[in-house]
Amino acid sequence: MTGDQALQELLDVSEDVVAAVLFDLEGEPIGATVGAEDARSVVETAGAMLAYADALRTKPSAERLEAVTAEGSIFVVRKGRRAVVAATGRDPVAGLVYHDLRAALKKVKRGAKEKADAAS
Repeated sequence: MTGDQALQELLDVSEDVVAAVLFDLEGEPIGATVGAEDARSVVETAGAMLAYADALRTKPSAERLEAVTAEGSIFVVRKGRRAVVAATGRDPVAGLVYHDLRAALKKVKRGAKEKADAAS
């Protein structure tokens, strides 16, 4: 499954997520529900959030973050070499958002593995 497909499915199943971007830890968007320029800006910010969280910890690396604003929340979930950042409205159900974001990451990972297996 491509990043764009996984994110479209995410938007279809999540009542809270209004926008999302999948990216690799080198800072390249893999899929987005926003335009390319916005996706790059979002990835830069989410990468900085992860780096800052990691700097505050000794071990292990931060795998999930939530930033709450007056308008809604921003969630970042990292798994392996990929991450996803999502925006929600006010008062999201955080546990469900984290679940949905992890599921999107797994679908992209599974899709990449299937694509690699088919090529060999």
